[in-house]
Amino acid sequence: MKDIHIDLKPIGVVINNHSDEEVRNSLFGVQGQIFIYDDYKDGLCCLQGFSHIIVIGYAHKLKEEDKKVLKVRLRKIERLYNVQTPEVGVFSSGSPARPNLLIISILKLIDIKDNILYVDNLDMYDKTPILDIRPFTMERIPNEEIKVPEWYAKLFNKIKDK
Repeated sequence: MKDIHIDLKPIGVVINNHSDEEVRNSLFGVQGQIFIYDDYKDGLCCLQGFSHIIVIGYAHKLKEEDKKVLKVRLRKIERLYNVQTPEVGVFSSGSPARPNLLIISILKLIDIKDNILYVDNLDMYDKTPILDIRPFTMERIPNEEIKVPEWYAKLFNKIKDK
């Protein structure tokens, strides 16, 4: 199969008043803003009123070798809860180290003022380039119970009691 050239251009940037350390160590993210560049401001029309949005960012602070990482441990959970986590494939984790360094987050949309989105649960560093935004809509999980593997359920049960 022939490789396809992909040319992505940021539509905005994360603005937050939190250090990288604070963001890295926050299990449920921090509050912050997403500044949308003027060329893309019209794309925000009718986004107000959605409780959550899906935001795709680019992990700009990682290095080229982070693209080669295929197995990870859930280090944030290990740091915050002092529990050992299993080594899992990168696609079974939220690790920013991955082949394309994409960050995909579901954020709580608090407000929109002009071209600034005020959000919560933000797990992206200040100045993270934003590539796309989509509303989190009902058809994304239509009356389905979310299922997780046994290893994750056991880990979650361990940390929820701490």
